[in-house]
Amino acid sequence: MTRVLRSVVAAIGVAGCSWDAPPIEWQAPAPVASRVDTAAQFTARLELGAGGATPTVVVAASDSTGGAGGDSSATVVSATTEVAACAGSWARAAQVRGSRWSAWWKIRTDSSAVLIAEQSDSSGAITQRITVDSLDRASVGCARPAPAIAVDSINGYVHIGYFMVAPEGPGLFYAHLMDARLQRFETPLAIVYGEKPVRVAVASRGDTVAVVYEDPNSEVGRIAMSVSLTGGHLFEQTARLIPVSTSSQQASAPQIVRLSAGHLWVGWREQSQSGSAFLVRRARIVSR
Repeated sequence: MTRVLRSVVAAIGVAGCSWDAPPIEWQAPAPVASRVDTAAQFTARLELGAGGATPTVVVAASDSTGGAGGDSSATVVSATTEVAACAGSWARAAQVRGSRWSAWWKIRTDSSAVLIAEQSDSSGAITQRITVDSLDRASVGCARPAPAIAVDSINGYVHIGYFMVAPEGPGLFYAHLMDARLQRFETPLAIVYGEKPVRVAVASRGDTVAVVYEDPNSEVGRIAMSVSLTGGHLFEQTARLIPVSTSSQQASAPQIVRLSAGHLWVGWREQSQSGSAFLVRRARIVSR
């Protein structure tokens, strides 16, 4: 697998990002839960009120590390049949079109890793395994963040976001598969380079793909987002590094609560001296 496009993408994403017209119009963040147990995993879901009532976000303890609504659902399970796989890295998308996709880190003998995607049918039988990215250079074994995976219910595309130490440097990367019959993911793209390992969430609806992540270049901790309006083929300059969290508090554990036609809800945890809270921010996705 080559990395021809990564240096170009990095130059666009890191040097001189334009904030003039990102395709997002935000509402202010709203806390929906306080005194959240920082030792537990939490997931949020959006309940739409009847008759156009204001949507309600429900937060609950869960083993899920992905979004709780729409095509962003992802569950981490405790074990895998792959002997060399990291049990804590197994991410599973919602079932779409009679099949389910998973992704995990497979550890090499030198403690670096290969990112694997697996497709199974409705009975759970494995139908194929595909290498997503094989260029990791971090000899840290399983001490790495789990990937995030989502399958689009409209076009069937498979989207994966992940942190990795690539030959050109560590950072957050993204890859997608348009047709499972091709058995090959498109060349991965660099979302942002940075030294700090971070968690990521992914969601997709048609041509709109959202990648939400902990900023690897933030010392305090903030949540940022990249958006593609071309099905993951391209992340425009103005949509590559969009701030999500707005306070100076430590923000972590991002998730995409829901991605619907033209709207996006992003959730995360914030830690302050007074305790921990779960916040959600709503955005309208616009085309410029």
